[in-house]
Formats: sequence, C-alpha cells, structure tokens
Amino acid sequence: MTPARKPDDWDIGTGVRGYVWRSAAPRAALLLQHGYGEYAERFVDHYHRLIPRLTDVGIDVFAIDMRGHGRSSGPRAVTDVNQAVSDHQAARRAIDTGGKPLFLFGHSLGGLVTAVSVARDQTGTAGVILSAPALLIEAPQALRWIAQILGAVAPGFGIAAPQPASRLSRIPEEVIAFESDALIYRGKMPARLGASSIRVAAEGWRCYERWEVPVLVFHGTDDSHTAPRGSQAFVDRIRADDKTIRLLPDGRHELLNDLSREVVLTDLMSWIERRLV
Repeated sequence: MTPARKPDDWDIGTGVRGYVWRSAAPRAALLLQHGYGEYAERFVDHYHRLIPRLTDVGIDVFAIDMRGHGRSSGPRAVTDVNQAVSDHQAARRAIDTGGKPLFLFGHSLGGLVTAVSVARDQTGTAGVILSAPALLIEAPQALRWIAQILGAVAPGFGIAAPQPASRLSRIPEEVIAFESDALIYRGKMPARLGASSIRVAAEGWRCYERWEVPVLVFHGTDDSHTAPRGSQAFVDRIRADDKTIRLLPDGRHELLNDLSREVVLTDLMSWIERRLV
C-alpha cells in the first residue's frame, strides 16, 4: 500500500473544514462522514487505513469535519445534527465525479447523518456503506425531555458521560491511540447534539421505507455505543433490492479498528468493486 497522499483543502461553501484525497487514476469517488467526537483525518492512519486503501484502488475520498469536530470551528461537539445533514447534502452537491460513481460512507453518528441525507435525497448515489450507524437512539423518556430542554437553553451542557475507550475496540493499541488523540472530544455529550440526534433519527424512521439505494451495513454484536438491532431494523424496512447487513460476532463499535477489521475491510472493498464493473 502506498503512503496516503496529503489531502487537498475542499470548500463546500458552508464553513466546515473539508478534505479530498486524490487517487492516481480515479474510477469513483466516496464521501466519508466521521462519527461523534472524532474527525475525518483519523481514517488515514486508523480504521485499517481506509482512506489510503481506497485511493490505492482508484477512489477519490472526500470528507468533512462536522461542526464542533476536528478542524471545523465551533464549541467542541456542540453540534446540531440536522445542520450536519444539511452540510452533508451540500458536500454531495459539491463533488464533481466527472460522471463516475459516487459512494457514501458513514460511521456511527456519521452513519445517521449519511442515512438521513440519503433519505431526504436519493439522487446521485451509487451506494451507501454504514458502519455501526446510530440509527436507533435508545434513551429513557426523561433523558429525552432533558436533552430537548437543555438543547434549547444550554446547548453545551453535558447530559451523558462517555463510555470507556475499551468499548470501541478489543485491540489495546487502538484504545491507547484514541485516548491520546488531542483532536478527539472525550467529554460528556452536549445537550444540543443529543437532542438533535433524537429528532433526526426519528425523521429517518419516517422515511426509510422509501429507500432504494444499494446499501451495505456493518455492526458488531457487542457494540454498546449504537444499537445493532437498529441496523437490522433499517435493512428490514428499506425497499432496496440491493441490501446487505453484516453482524460481526462480539464486534465492538469501531469495527475497522477491531479484531474483525480485515474481514470488514475485505467485504467493504469487494462490495464497492462489484459496483464498479
């Protein structure tokens, strides 16, 4: 595998930080959306080096940091998820593939953002890959009310403590890398992000039955951050004929950083390759 090329800056016109990693001979493009608390560039050296592996096979990778994440401006993680969906749609419109296929990849919260972006507008997308998507928000009703109230009056107030980093991966080196990464937000979940996640997730479930875009979904059965049954329910609900779900036994939240990463990467790359023929 060749070293990852330095990304070019990419301006989608909404104020978020954007990047593009170019391949030597592009056959397709992919828009990558990171998860809660993290940032796009993490997919260069982690997640089984997903970005350089994609560019190696001729796929240009575009990505944005959500507001309040990574190198985008804003209070850390005080993100309106509805705005994140709008930014994602703007990013999709900003990509000129020259007639080549466009794929979308979203992990965790980025999976929710990607899914609702597509649910709102399915055009121009050759396929969607969702990694441990946060499609089903499971929270007590009292916490939902608190999130909605505080999201309006105190959007940065922390409403949920983070889980131990060991719940992300069974590989100690990946856990240590997460804990030592200064660009990752590891505080309590801000009320604005929690409240807007609930609203956007609910919107998704009202729309998914109209979904026709090819989709591949990965989820670990030991994921305590997002609900595997949400991924199964999503695949069961959508009307697409081309839909696949992979439930990885004992897999934790960051499957491409976990013990099953080679299996996941192989399936992901093969799935894309078959749709480029």
